[in-house]
Amino acid sequence: MSEYQFSKYLYKPKKTKKKTLFIIFILLVIGGGVFYSIYFKEKLDFYGLYSKMVDAYRLRFNDYRFLQKNLDLGNYNVVIHEGLPYLQKKPYNAQLMRYIGEAYYYISTSLTGKEKEESIDQAIIYIRKGIILSPFDDILTKSYFILGMSDFKKGAHYNELAVEYLRRALNSGYNDNSLYEILGYCYYKLGVLDEAINYLEKAKRITPKDIVQLFLAYAYKNKGLFGSAKKELDYIILNTQDDAILEEAYSALAWIDFQEERYEQAKENLNKVIELNENSAYAYYWFGNIYEKEGDLISARKEWRLALKIDPKHIGAIEKLY
Repeated sequence: MSEYQFSKYLYKPKKTKKKTLFIIFILLVIGGGVFYSIYFKEKLDFYGLYSKMVDAYRLRFNDYRFLQKNLDLGNYNVVIHEGLPYLQKKPYNAQLMRYIGEAYYYISTSLTGKEKEESIDQAIIYIRKGIILSPFDDILTKSYFILGMSDFKKGAHYNELAVEYLRRALNSGYNDNSLYEILGYCYYKLGVLDEAINYLEKAKRITPKDIVQLFLAYAYKNKGLFGSAKKELDYIILNTQDDAILEEAYSALAWIDFQEERYEQAKENLNKVIELNENSAYAYYWFGNIYEKEGDLISARKEWRLALKIDPKHIGAIEKLY
């Protein structure tokens, strides 16, 4: 994404005097309509006249505060429904694009499947255009955050873009409790473990969550810092109420025990995994590896076959058996 924002699209603020004269003109038009209706005894569409005057005022002075108000109130469909007609008349208006993009993002949080993907795509399109076309002095911190979050929700292939925009939001002073957490996840998935650990440690201090500590433990584990990883995993095991996270924690501990040749301890942790999930191909595969290390190839092959029965595409088990 280009760093440049094209100032030729800047809507220059009007002088207060001009705005005052315009408001007076609107009032005169409305007053004239009232006089016409009374004098000639003909009904006028005052609501339609008022709506046209309001539209004219908003377009003339680039005043779309009502969209921001609806965003704040959570009326995201209203923002899109009311904002798009204005954008058709002002197709290079960065402010409108950012409002509409933000609305699409927040709508996506309540959707699933294809509808969610389409809403996120619309958010990315509008916000990205809005950032490019924004004047140099516009405050874009929230736009950077929402664009980064939208890229994050698009999946692993968009993690680099997510990091770029979330870092911009952070460096611009944007404050959101999830910022460090999402940056940590992105860096972890990108394999940049030092940055992942840095941001996940900060996230843990701000809003302690089981999932944050699990990712932090895995980052330490993958970095080879087994002592730090075990500390996080032990804390999770003692405190979490989530069986899925507990299973992951025992699995990671078993892996560390295997690497450090504590095979009996590894077996105990793998048995904990099977207690939580009897269809864990991971547990049976690593049982097989432990038996292999102990020289019991018959038991090892039995465990690998069990892993392959549960997951016919388990690469490790396939490599061991064939």
